[in-house]
Amino acid sequence: MQMRSKIWLGGAALVLLAGCNRTPPDEQVAPVAPPTAGETAAPAVTSAGSPAPAEGAGLTDRDGKPVPQVPFDIASVPLSDAVLGELPFFSLPQGYAPQNAPHPRAWARFPFRMGDGVHWVEGPSWSARIVADSQGAPDKTFSALEVQRNFDGVITAAGGRKVFEGTLRRDIYYGPQLEGEIGGGFIDAVNGEQDAPTTVYVLRQANRNVWVQLEVDSNGAGLVVVDEVPFKATAQWLETFPHLSLPAGYRDRNKAKQRDFDAFPFWTGDHFEQVEGRIFAADFDKGEREYSMHEVRRNLEAMMEQAKGTKVFEGRIPLEAAEGVSKHLQSAYSESASYNWNNYDSVVYRVDLADGRQVWVHARLEYLSAGWVVAERKGFAQTAALLPADALKKKLDSDGRVAIQVNFATDKAQILPTSEPQLAQVLDLLRGDPSLKLSIEGHTDNSGAAAHNRTLSQDRATSVVAALTAQGIAPDRLRAAGFGADKPVADNGSEDGKARNRRVELVKR
Repeated sequence: MQMRSKIWLGGAALVLLAGCNRTPPDEQVAPVAPPTAGETAAPAVTSAGSPAPAEGAGLTDRDGKPVPQVPFDIASVPLSDAVLGELPFFSLPQGYAPQNAPHPRAWARFPFRMGDGVHWVEGPSWSARIVADSQGAPDKTFSALEVQRNFDGVITAAGGRKVFEGTLRRDIYYGPQLEGEIGGGFIDAVNGEQDAPTTVYVLRQANRNVWVQLEVDSNGAGLVVVDEVPFKATAQWLETFPHLSLPAGYRDRNKAKQRDFDAFPFWTGDHFEQVEGRIFAADFDKGEREYSMHEVRRNLEAMMEQAKGTKVFEGRIPLEAAEGVSKHLQSAYSESASYNWNNYDSVVYRVDLADGRQVWVHARLEYLSAGWVVAERKGFAQTAALLPADALKKKLDSDGRVAIQVNFATDKAQILPTSEPQLAQVLDLLRGDPSLKLSIEGHTDNSGAAAHNRTLSQDRATSVVAALTAQGIAPDRLRAAGFGADKPVADNGSEDGKARNRRVELVKR
């Protein structure tokens, strides 16, 4: 018995004859015979597959069982000269449609079922879960056999071959190394029944390999199509700081932050390398259905290759090490590096520039967004200046207030020893004019909760008053007030503005 069906391939209709017999779903397809005389291997693509996740040579499934990474000889598939249209190349059978909006990605990688494990393939991709089209064909009922026969027919007619037939083993895709990457891109295509019949096809051409994975179960089908072609980077290394650029189509999720001087810990595999200097931090995405963790990874690799950078670490930071990072620092870099540093794939690079400068990069790769921190190592250059007593008096006489440089412990009211020279000048000012009365006022930037900031600024102002009265200044000449972020003197949207807003002021009473 034969079934006649009409399928669209790259915009051209094909009339196909598909037999009713089918390989049992638990059998694996034997390797395809080598090319016949006159055929040649594709020169541009070898299907070496993309690199495996960095957490080890072997993947594990959700239960911790190893998942082999299986090689594949692309030359075992005969060449096809079928004319293909745009990705995903094959139209859906009549009466079927994606259950949700498809996931089209400019560049991604997918672990295709192969043998007892998976085979990695990367390139532009398209994926979706396919169901009966309730809008266009309201009386249509999903048929796994109908979907399977259609794809068997259209791919075979185009010169493609089955290279695997077996079960989905869905738990592979929920293992710890894959859950983020798959969950952010291919989840609709692998979220079928655990042992759903699954077929992998390869269509080999002179300049590309088209890989298709189809799993069918009782309610729908998962479809993945990857166009395996050579990678072309869309991000470029820049000569000027922060050196990194976003891949094409990506956008900032929050306004990028640049600090003229700070310190950031870069994980090297066994310790954190503290890098002080100019620091840039950004987080970005590309829309939920187009974002690809692997696209970011590959573009970062390309930029590092341009800059002759060295990969220092790739994988996940150990929990114990991640928990050792201060909450204050995690909060400061929460958008670019997240709060949980052990809960995502990270990559760390070091770039030694020709002029002697050294640049470090920490990249966060998560399933719906990414971020990176770039630090250019340099020594500290102090910009704060001591205001002597006569300058304080002149400013008070002209403006009624003056800001002074008082340094406190992080998120505390403890005055640091570096503030002693400035407080000594305030003492000289008060001793030189016994009638002078001051309000000591504390201010913060807008980071954190407003109530906490007001309390902190009040406590810091009180600490300054206590330091002055401890040196013999009458308590009735001073009073403390804290305003938190309520009275900014600069835009809190920049690090420079935030720094100006974090201040202690002397106000004449």
